[in-house]
Amino acid sequence: MPNVNEEYALFVRRCLQFDHVWTIYFDLLSGRYIPSVENRKFEDLEPSPALIGEMVPTVMFILLAFFYSLIEDSDDALDGFRIWRQKYPEEEAAIAALEQQTAPLRDDLKVFRNRLGFHGSRTQKHESSGYDLFGNHSGLKVLETMKTFKMLNAALIAKDLARQNDSAKEMATARALLDSIPSRCRQLVGI
Repeated sequence: MPNVNEEYALFVRRCLQFDHVWTIYFDLLSGRYIPSVENRKFEDLEPSPALIGEMVPTVMFILLAFFYSLIEDSDDALDGFRIWRQKYPEEEAAIAALEQQTAPLRDDLKVFRNRLGFHGSRTQKHESSGYDLFGNHSGLKVLETMKTFKMLNAALIAKDLARQNDSAKEMATARALLDSIPSRCRQLVGI
């Protein structure tokens, strides 16, 4: 069994990878990132709506699969809620509020990750249940839940840094973010 600090370090690293995929996805949607093809130079690229149209779902699938990998409630997985509770038991209100909003997504995210995101399927029939995520949950709710997850993780890391820096100002900023999580989660209910 890994110790809390080792598991937390691995979790934070995986969260950073999730943040990178998040940035790529939203840069792609906004047009700030234009995918290249083959070995052409950037100056020679002409944006192709078809290429971008194919890339957007691919990156979205990776983003959703990565998100599930951070909340998978298995003993041998990096379950952020379990890790946060071990590391920050005093932040139960924020952790529990977000977990309550995330719990209904978990089963569909798992099937999505397994059938479409990372593992794949050998038949379209097997693959099709991965799309239930989109039928069972609002895309906006999934997106806002991921944003809140990122916010909670950032606030907890900021809290750690504030402790290390012995900074009351940094701690106040982290505290304000942490205290905002439960109300933000209540807003997710109606989405």
